[in-house]
Formats: sequence, C-alpha cells, structure tokens
Amino acid sequence: MDKNIVVKRNEESIKNLKGWILVYGRRKTGKTFLLRKIFDYAHYFVISRSGYVIVEEKKEINFMNVEEAVRKIRSLLEGNETVILDEFQRLPEKFWEALALQHPNGKLVASGSSLGIVKRVFDRRSPLLGLFTPFKMDIISYEDAILSLKNICSTPRDTLMWALIIRDPWVIPMLSIEDDVVSEICSKAYALISSSSGLVGEVFEEEERSLTAVYDAVLRLTGEGIWKPSEISGILASNEIIAGGLSTVTGLLDRLCDMGLLEKIMLWKTRGSRYYFKHRSPVVSIAYYIDQKLNLTEGIHKKVEANLVSTIMGKVFQFSLGEMLAEHIGGRRSYTILPNKEGDIDIIILDPKGKKPIIGYEAKIGKIDAEDAKRAIEKIHSYGVPKAGLISASAKPESVSGSYEELGPEEIIKIAEKVNSKKIKSNK
Repeated sequence: MDKNIVVKRNEESIKNLKGWILVYGRRKTGKTFLLRKIFDYAHYFVISRSGYVIVEEKKEINFMNVEEAVRKIRSLLEGNETVILDEFQRLPEKFWEALALQHPNGKLVASGSSLGIVKRVFDRRSPLLGLFTPFKMDIISYEDAILSLKNICSTPRDTLMWALIIRDPWVIPMLSIEDDVVSEICSKAYALISSSSGLVGEVFEEEERSLTAVYDAVLRLTGEGIWKPSEISGILASNEIIAGGLSTVTGLLDRLCDMGLLEKIMLWKTRGSRYYFKHRSPVVSIAYYIDQKLNLTEGIHKKVEANLVSTIMGKVFQFSLGEMLAEHIGGRRSYTILPNKEGDIDIIILDPKGKKPIIGYEAKIGKIDAEDAKRAIEKIHSYGVPKAGLISASAKPESVSGSYEELGPEEIIKIAEKVNSKKIKSNK
C-alpha cells in the first residue's frame, strides 16, 4: 500500500481542546502520528521501556533520565510551551506531583497506551486529578477511511473494501492498494496474523500480565465467531483455562472492550443474550478468523482461500457500515440473530435510547438479486421493523416491494461525506 496515504481524521479536533490533555487508547491506532501532525511545533518526549526518555526538539534527538526530563518539561511548561509526553503510563507516579505543580502553565499533552493509566490519573488520590481533559483514541472511523481512499482506489467497491482494512493504520505500509483486497489478504495472511498477535501482546505488557493467556484465549474464540459469554465460559472452563464461571468471562469481555480490543453491539430481539461481542478492529478480526480456521501460527502451512477471507470480509463490512449508518441516521446500531439458525438481520438502527427500531438493512459485498432482496425485506418487516433497506458494495440493488431505500457503493460514499461533514460541524 502507498506509504504516503494519510487519513484525515476527525480526531484532529483534539487541537481545539483547551488546557492539558490525556490521549489514551489501544496501541497502533495512530495516536503518536496524529499528535505530532497537529502539534508539529511541540517539544516531544517519549518514555522508553527501559526507563530513559527520548527528547526531540527542533529535529534534534537527545536522551535523558526521567528526572532530567521532568525538570526540562517543567521548564518548558513554565515558559508556556506545548509538550507531548508519549507513553505516559511509564512515568513513575513519584514524578506526577512535580508536573501537577506547573498546571495550568503551557500545554501538556500526555499520551498513553494503557487503560490503567486513565484510572490511575483520575483516581481520587492522584495529584493529576482534574488537570487533564481525557480523549479516547479509537481506530479510524469508517467514513474517514472511505474519504481518504475515494480518489485513490480504482472503483467505489474497492474504496469500501480497502477502507475496512486501513481503519487500523498500522497495516498501511504492509499491503498494496493496487491489488484486489481479498487476494492481498490471502497472500499476506501470516504477516497480518503475526502483527495482530504482537499488537495484542503489547497491550497486555501494560496491563495485567498474569491474565495474558486467558485474554488471548477469549480473543481467539471471539475471532472464530463465538460471541456468547456462556459459550466462551463453557469452553474456557472445560479446557481448565479459567476457574470462575460466567461472571468471570463477562468481566474479561468487558475489560477487553475497555482496552479497545473487543466491542459489544446491542442485540435486538435475540434470545439468550443482550450483546454480541466481536473484535473492534476489522483487520484484527479477519486475521484471528483466518488463524482459528487454519492454525497458521501453529506452523501449519495451508493456502488461504479467497472464499474464507470473503466470508469474514462480509461480516466486518456489515458492522462497520452499521456503525456509520447509525451516525448518519442518529440512532443506535444493533444486530439481530434469528432463532432456529434462520440467519440474521445484518443491520438494525434503533432510536437513540435503543428501544424502538427505525430501519433494518440487508447488507452484502456482492450484488443482491431480486429474489434475495424480496426475502430479506419480508424478513425485516416480519420482525416489526417499519422500514427496510438493501445495501450492496458492488452495485445499487434494484427496488423491490416493501423496500424503503437501496444503497450502492456510490450512495455509501455520499453517506460517508455527510457523516464526516456532520462531525466537523459538531467539533467546531
């Protein structure tokens, strides 16, 4: 993929926040790149794993111990300068009070890749309590990814497919956008799996290391498509990975959601569960799905077939699209799994309170023929959803009786533009 692709993100609104800022979120979501881009005049400090501090000022690099670096940061803040302090979670707490004494001088932008840092900073005993405005950095929004590629990809369909992948910016140097997205994932599957596993490992280095094996097992099961906490609990208990029951697994799932590795989507009219748990990142979801099916990290060399990748691509398209449509419509994204293995309703947008359905969609990467469209519309209406729509990433579906709207790739890109415009106005 073109290494020069730069996604313009709505998170650039960070620069409009007043005072000191704490930016946090999962690793490799682009925090450092974004902060260096929008605060290009700032003094940049990063705390290394070994404890020393790398200092970058006016393109010169220096190395300091932590005590020297904190004195330097205090001096800069006193001079009303802007300072970025990266990997803030590695700063020993004994230095926090020294920084706090400089508030509200200058602008301190602390960046951390650990959920724990937020809890520690905002603990009632923390000397930094009340000094920072928190800002969570997620993966790139689907609409931002779409708009960054719409003038680069050869077709609107390619734009929608590649946008799913670059929602995680760390893949941009690894893949070639000129190639078919499915073929590229098939050929680079092992690298994507290894990188995804490494990414997860980095998160746990900053969190509860004793639970790494348990977390990894949960992530692998959700990657395989096992989403029910009761099923996950049963599998982990039978393999003696956990001693606790359902409540333990529910806690682990919530923790992984807080870390930004998983997300939970509200289920509507689905028996037995309130939430559907899945990987937050489309590309990590794809990587884990492939690995669970083929065991590539176990040294088993199997060819990654296109239909395997297409299957999981269809799923991640559905969920990213639902997220964007919820923003567009002003509702809440939901999902319905039908009883007796009858399938699902791909996208349900509920009212903002999550109670009444506004519209339901059938969403496919490929074309939707008239018969499939008719069945999907009838299914959506049969569950009491007042409006039903059809979505294809390949071509605008034909209108069928009972359909409220039909969206093809060009219409989806226009929706991305509207959502982006709405967010820009909101940020102002």
